[in-house]
Amino acid sequence: MRFTSNVIFFMKSCPQCQTPLELSDLSCRVCAKGKQDNPVVADTAPSKIELEESYKICMQRGKAALHASDLEEAVTSLREAVKRSRILDDAESREIEARKLLGQALEKQSKIPEAADQYRIISQITSDEILSEVWLKKSQDLVASSNLSFDRLFRREDFRPLLEEEVRYVPLYCSGCKRLLAEAEVFGFRRGFSDTVQCWCGIYDRPMAKADATHARSLEEAHILRGQRSRAIEAAGRELPEGKNRVTACILAVTLGIVGSHKFYLGDRVLGWIYLTWSWTLVPFLLSMYEAFVLWHMSQVSFNMTYNLDLVLRDILPEDTDRQAKLDVFSLGLAESGQQEVI
Repeated sequence: MRFTSNVIFFMKSCPQCQTPLELSDLSCRVCAKGKQDNPVVADTAPSKIELEESYKICMQRGKAALHASDLEEAVTSLREAVKRSRILDDAESREIEARKLLGQALEKQSKIPEAADQYRIISQITSDEILSEVWLKKSQDLVASSNLSFDRLFRREDFRPLLEEEVRYVPLYCSGCKRLLAEAEVFGFRRGFSDTVQCWCGIYDRPMAKADATHARSLEEAHILRGQRSRAIEAAGRELPEGKNRVTACILAVTLGIVGSHKFYLGDRVLGWIYLTWSWTLVPFLLSMYEAFVLWHMSQVSFNMTYNLDLVLRDILPEDTDRQAKLDVFSLGLAESGQQEVI
């Protein structure tokens, strides 16, 4: 673990797979499970000296892990080295060195398309035409040996201005050094709090998008999520006879709220027992009157999303083995979409 005034290079390890995490990581880059509650981005970009030190640390860790056949660690560390290489002096040779080792690690993991892609990028960034042909040939041979398609692998990295409808969904890249920006870095930009993002390279600018398979997949998933959200709002706007009823909850809150009957009806047994225990005071009565007022003015959509969510999801999500995963993704999408859509 290494500390400097502006940045912490590795804060802790993922609790799932023990991969080193950085402050800016929302989740583990390897298993995508280990999460940090409070990702932080430094107020000022790290200096070149700090990035130089961080690059050396990542390269040392990557080389040592590759030598020890710890391929997950090697890939993670070398990817971090690639991120930093584009900002340093002699960026071309540093990036090539990091990508060459990264390609070797990916080959050993049998991730042939990703390894070939690293060699393809080396062929594009090197200023030596002969070496460019050598690396391109190596990439092509690697793909050919695995009977994979050339179509997607041998396009140049195509960065373009970000469209407004893509802001919340697609991976974002620095407009200067073309580094993939961490989610913690673009958190404010995605939610409209800022029009620009600060990168390590010192650029304050609007991020860019990259036309690749990951970009297309992100848009496809966003389209599915928006469709599910629209169907959920439509389903939640209807009366659900088998579910809880808003008017019934209001009546119970007014008439028997002092003993917590509306809480029991809505499924909140803990508060129901608390109301019942304190029913000899006026506190439960006053609270139940307030809650009756809130319930009466609550829209049907908000009520169903709060108290009949299982029934709403039952109508829009298919019954299959991956149902729980879809519920989790859908719930996250609803939370991020903002409360104004369901109130």
